[in-house]
Amino acid sequence: MQMEVKFLSLGEQSEHGRVLVARGPTSESNIVASVLIAHHSAPVTRVNILASAGYSCFQSTRFAESIVYIGFGQFVFVVDLYLGEVRRHQLDGYFGQLYDSRDLENLNSRIAVLVTSASEVLAFDHTGGLIWEQSPLGIDGVVLYDASAGQIRGDGEWDPPGGWRPFSLVSESGAILQ
Repeated sequence: MQMEVKFLSLGEQSEHGRVLVARGPTSESNIVASVLIAHHSAPVTRVNILASAGYSCFQSTRFAESIVYIGFGQFVFVVDLYLGEVRRHQLDGYFGQLYDSRDLENLNSRIAVLVTSASEVLAFDHTGGLIWEQSPLGIDGVVLYDASAGQIRGDGEWDPPGGWRPFSLVSESGAILQ
């Protein structure tokens, strides 16, 4: 599937076949960001993210087959393009980064995307299902840098600024190794 996923500039118009909404738990309805999903360069879906998702300085997208992952505010949104639905997973603090096999070679093939937040890592499969979640791995940021032989390695910031500590997780379960 030839798919493009990108954040639009605020107020940028786009052609699209359908509009989906990604929101947090409150009723705030202002659109704070939009993501355009195109298939073979033809706009298919626009996902409007509402203010109730929160704000942060990080935002990112990834896709795996017909599933699009959007990290924004205090959430990761999982968009199923076939079903036309948006599921949300609230993060413990702000959204950090999305990782897939392009970012971490030798990533467990069962994992489509890894999500980091201020303190945790979440692993999602190729259908958008949550496989596991592990926290606390830090208090002000978690970054991943390596995956190999059943392990995922990264650092968590425990004493800002600069108080980073390494960790290793079992890629199958998310259990902490060190």
